[in-house]
Amino acid sequence: MPDVKFLALLPTNANASDRVTSMSVTGTLLQNPQQFSVNFVNSPDCTDNITYHFKVIIPTQTIVENYKRNGEWSSLHQEKYLNIFDGTGASNKTQNLTQSFASIMNEIDEALQLSSTESSFCLEFAFDYDNSTMRVYQGREAGHNFITQYETLFSLSDIQAVQVWGDVQKVNQFSLAYN
Repeated sequence: MPDVKFLALLPTNANASDRVTSMSVTGTLLQNPQQFSVNFVNSPDCTDNITYHFKVIIPTQTIVENYKRNGEWSSLHQEKYLNIFDGTGASNKTQNLTQSFASIMNEIDEALQLSSTESSFCLEFAFDYDNSTMRVYQGREAGHNFITQYETLFSLSDIQAVQVWGDVQKVNQFSLAYN
């Protein structure tokens, strides 16, 4: 299992009007990344209970959403075939995913003027406490694109920390927003 690349403790506010309403994370991926994930954990010291697990498997353009309870991953995970880098669904699932990924990486490199050895991501997670739902968006200069929505088993109020795992070189920016 890969090491935690980034850990941030979330403020614990009993007052509903002071709770985190969204969180953004921007990072740079390693060369030839295979996957990365963002975990919303119920304890910063233990990953036995994860309210929301958001994982991107880059070569297959798959997003896996899940939760972990008492050390066991749920069998009720969701998998979606999306292009995390442009926020749109894969138009032809039978296309050559390797070519598609290479094309995406080239577009990212050109758009962000990065070298061919790195790429980046920008994700925003919106907390819907009333419905115990997490909404995920891809950040862009001109706004953000909706990626997915996931109803969690645990209350979003149980989240104490955020972890970034996988093929991440570094987290460049992390921010929280409140009502």
